[in-house]
Amino acid sequence: MSKVAINPFTPIEMWDDTMVTLKEGGEKKTVDAKHYRIRYLVGESEDKRFMDGGTEEITEFSEKTLFLTSSVHRLTGDPFHYDHSRVETVSGKDRIGDRTKELQRHAACDEHKTIEVIFESPGVECCAMTKEEADKKQVPLQYKAGYLLGKNDGLLKLALSRTVVEGGEEYYENVHIIPESTIKQMACLE
Repeated sequence: MSKVAINPFTPIEMWDDTMVTLKEGGEKKTVDAKHYRIRYLVGESEDKRFMDGGTEEITEFSEKTLFLTSSVHRLTGDPFHYDHSRVETVSGKDRIGDRTKELQRHAACDEHKTIEVIFESPGVECCAMTKEEADKKQVPLQYKAGYLLGKNDGLLKLALSRTVVEGGEEYYENVHIIPESTIKQMACLE
């Protein structure tokens, strides 16, 4: 694997409590579950508001918001980009504090459950440019973080989200199948 630019965006794992319906032996059953997903932190803001509490004093109310995206990409020589139309938000200090975890990258890893993959991705759309500029460009690198489902037949399977139901059974969503020949670098996330 070759040396590539380090992704400046921090991977964040988020989770929510949810209910899912499972089919067991012909009948449907609703169970508690946790839905996990990994996204990159691309921005944050702090909104401050003032409210009249009915007394002579004004109460200050503030709320933090995180802006997150599922992948970032980079063309050689250009800054990192992400699709602004796919940015998600998480708001509220309690929700952020209790339901998010910042993940750390570790370069040396083998078959880790949570990973970041950097790979050549011709499917990434980019910004406006001239025909001459486009002719000089190479295949962009895409950075994705998620749950490693396995590697076989020259393919790596990566899910961007997972749901763990009561009893421990896991279901994966947003699965990407990436040819190993396009992978430039991988990192473990903990």
